Amino acid sequence: MESSDLPLCDTAAELDAMLTVDNVISGTSGQPALVFSVTRIDPDDVEAALLRDDCVVEFVAMESAIVESRYRVAVDTPHVETYAALVDRQTYPMGAFVTEHGWKVSTEFADRTDLEAFHDVCQRDAIDFQPHRLCTADHSPNDYGLTPPQREALLAAYRHGYFDIPRTADLAEVSAELDVTTSALSERLRRGTRKLVDHTVASSEQ
Repeated sequence: MESSDLPLCDTAAELDAMLTVDNVISGTSGQPALVFSVTRIDPDDVEAALLRDDCVVEFVAMESAIVESRYRVAVDTPHVETYAALVDRQTYPMGAFVTEHGWKVSTEFADRTDLEAFHDVCQRDAIDFQPHRLCTADHSPNDYGLTPPQREALLAAYRHGYFDIPRTADLAEVSAELDVTTSALSERLRRGTRKLVDHTVASSEQ
């Protein structure tokens, strides 16, 4: 989705970096909060850019290191309704990246009708929505409700020995293979593990 008005694009432009959105939290005040991470940027530079970004209301540093910094940011944006429309379409956002040009979002839609409806919302809000790749998810009885990224993350962690005792690989090694940040990988592993428990151990007790 391309629009210079989208949240944090100014920050990404000033840092000349890509921001990884780990989570979006809808607030009761109408100002959503974003949790994002950025790598190989001095935290002082990140915070200076956030202070100059007109859409940022406030921010909290959750992790501060040049290797990777993570922030929770409350934003004031005219596109709150756009995000609400995405949620209403019964979608599953699987990750987002912010650049100076806009947002690149991976999302699983329930069906093509919901995708087209969201496209119409973006057009209404003057957001250039251009799907780069469309694929149909085939759900088998044994996928345990996992999304493809969650399945990929769990299998990579298993192959590398992340679940071994003692552990023979850390998040950094597994994330390097998948070309994602450690925070994004950690969230995929947590969500994937929860779904596995929900569809196996927990389901037997219901």
